[in-house]
Amino acid sequence: MSPFTSHTLDNGLTMIFEAIPRINSAAVGFFANTGSRDEVPEQAGISHFLEHMCFKGTAKRDWRQLSLDIDDLGATWNAYTWWEGTAYFHWAQSERATQSIEILADMMRSTIPADEFDTEKKVILEEIAMYHDRPDALIFDHLIRTAYPDHPVGQSVLGTEETVGALTREQMIEYFDRRYAPENMTFIVTGRFNRDEIIAAVEDSCGDWTSGESGRDQPNPVFSGQTRVFPRDNVTREHVTLAFPAPSAASTEAITAEMLSAYLGASTNSRLYWAVVQNSLADEATADFAGFSDAGLIYIYLSVDPARTDEAIEVVLQECRGLHGDIDTDALGRAKTKAATSVVCAGEHGLHRFSQLVDDLSCGAPLRTLDEQIEEIRAVNADTIARYLSSYPLDGEPALVALGPRTELALTH
Repeated sequence: MSPFTSHTLDNGLTMIFEAIPRINSAAVGFFANTGSRDEVPEQAGISHFLEHMCFKGTAKRDWRQLSLDIDDLGATWNAYTWWEGTAYFHWAQSERATQSIEILADMMRSTIPADEFDTEKKVILEEIAMYHDRPDALIFDHLIRTAYPDHPVGQSVLGTEETVGALTREQMIEYFDRRYAPENMTFIVTGRFNRDEIIAAVEDSCGDWTSGESGRDQPNPVFSGQTRVFPRDNVTREHVTLAFPAPSAASTEAITAEMLSAYLGASTNSRLYWAVVQNSLADEATADFAGFSDAGLIYIYLSVDPARTDEAIEVVLQECRGLHGDIDTDALGRAKTKAATSVVCAGEHGLHRFSQLVDDLSCGAPLRTLDEQIEEIRAVNADTIARYLSSYPLDGEPALVALGPRTELALTH
């Protein structure tokens, strides 16, 4: 019998339950189906800024009282924003789950306090400035914009100094009222809980929320293979990313993309590790899969001596081309075992399990138990990878971005 059940309030708020009776905690929270890709360009960063403001006060509690009330519960709490949405969560003892719901629901109806708005804007601007001091993170924003030019998915989650600096409280209230409608939100609980009590608590706290805008109307991102170089005099290493088109996170082929990425570029004992890192071409060479609701990327990251950048990129491209018809089944088996272990360990941590469910919901993927996820991993083999590569080859022209001392690259891939 599936551990998943659902319930929908009259106002359209969906509730998702995953029962794990063997543990004594519950992770509860709200997923708002609105993220950076839902912002108009001149308001880039508003979703993340709004996330911060939901901690700053409600009609019932100021920010100090929110913090005190959650500490009284002993709950772990936080939130995060990304391209596809925003999530807020508590992780608490099972018997305190309904109290967590009341506080979280209150936060979801923040007053966006005027006296906190400008103060928090300064915090966000500092966060953006710090982000620009992290080339290994900043380059991924550049990569998505390069791979998907002129598409909302390429907008930075943080926004820019200009867009955030110009945001007004009135603009945020309008966005908040429109995008945090009950039809555009999902309540999630995973762990041990009393389902009837949870439904009653959510109904009591959220049943009077009024309807608004929901959904997303955007064309699918179209991949572009192009090269862009961003010179930075104050960076000593050359940071390089390159990406190839991949399926969406909801696709049945997404798991193959994940396993192929791990086989190609896990931080140790992968093809890139042996070909690049162990040959002293770079101090880091990794690959990963980034899945969106309507597109995906297999991307590779390098941290390399600027003088050896072209050589390192060429070796990486050779390794990518070599995947077509050359899969070491023993190495693939090791990658699958590590992936299954990661799934199990994350699934036994309440907040990680909450995030796994949010990831699936945000991309329209079916909810899966840990056993189902492990079976998907085990089903990947050399044949499924060969079929994947016939649909999503890694021997074409990638989207390629370099950030560091170099002003140009010799390669023109």
